[in-house]
Amino acid sequence: MKRTAIISLTDFNNWNNKHSLSMGGAAGVIKSILPYLTAGKIYLMGITPDKDQLHKEIKVNDKISIVPVVYLPVKTGIPVRIFAFIYGRKINRILNNFKIDSVYTHSEEISYWIKPGITVLYHMHGSANALVKSRNLIFRNRYLQKYWESVRKKNIQKASEIIAIDPLCLEITRKEGAESRTILIPNFVDTGVFYIDDTPCSLLENINEKILLFVGKLEEVKGLELFVDTLIELDRRDPGTWKGVLVGRGTYESVLRDYIKAKSADHLFHFAGPVFDQAELRNIYNRASVLMLSSYFEGIPMVILESLACGTPVISTDTGGIKTLISDNKTCFVIEGRDPVVFAGKIMTVDQYQKHIPAEFNFSSARASLIINQILNN
Repeated sequence: MKRTAIISLTDFNNWNNKHSLSMGGAAGVIKSILPYLTAGKIYLMGITPDKDQLHKEIKVNDKISIVPVVYLPVKTGIPVRIFAFIYGRKINRILNNFKIDSVYTHSEEISYWIKPGITVLYHMHGSANALVKSRNLIFRNRYLQKYWESVRKKNIQKASEIIAIDPLCLEITRKEGAESRTILIPNFVDTGVFYIDDTPCSLLENINEKILLFVGKLEEVKGLELFVDTLIELDRRDPGTWKGVLVGRGTYESVLRDYIKAKSADHLFHFAGPVFDQAELRNIYNRASVLMLSSYFEGIPMVILESLACGTPVISTDTGGIKTLISDNKTCFVIEGRDPVVFAGKIMTVDQYQKHIPAEFNFSSARASLIINQILNN
């Protein structure tokens, strides 16, 4: 029986409720691919706020178990990546204890410590240096960023195979001489969960306006001032027609609320909080008119793929691999620059389109799993 460990900075024990320390990103990718993995036993190795759970097996069912490997205090100003790097030193002993045959890693900081002799599939989630997006400015200094680059380089060198989600990631592996071990696979979603659905959305039942939607972490790197300014411009052009809905949470929420208040635009926005139930999230995408991404840095955001799978068009800034791999100028549009007038104009045009998904959706978990299973099981 093949035993696979999935390593990620994800709070697996709480990833379906409001207490979760993680949401989106790698957690979304893992949640999408998990039903399609064929290993006989899968261990989800991530973070926990409960130190007593460290290294202990928590059975989910006969096939899946959770084994927390990183302790992360609920209230801390230290990035989770620092904790992961420290606790990751014990990963080899844990892998041996559970007789792991292969590792599917989404955390450079933990898999950095894995010794040779085991199959490692390294999933790169973006080309940008992870510390560039750190909430604490102290951890954005160039010396720490340089060290993190060395950690990523070590992951590339030791990985059996690498998933690059966009051409920028592919270029990084090419420079490290690992192009032959790299597969270009944009992120993917479970189309058995995200699809066109006319079920009413209970969370947004009191909103009658058209919805400009944001889904994700409310952090500085998301550039949400552009989202706010775009919605205000939409209201200027067509008063009372649009509502900005933000689904998520983060350390930047209070700053964003102050920004909205300073523009006397509180009535135009609704903060829905985080949503962990995928069926509810599907209903939100279906209820929305347009999903907007205003980020400064991204890879291949899961929210774009989830929205497109639900037939809801996407407007995004030009970041990561969105323009080269997803944008088709039919359902997904990339706009250069950060002019809210330009964004609003495009949104009003796109809003006239009828919702649809392509005849062949290229970002499904079922399709990606064919390659991933082959690597992990062989």
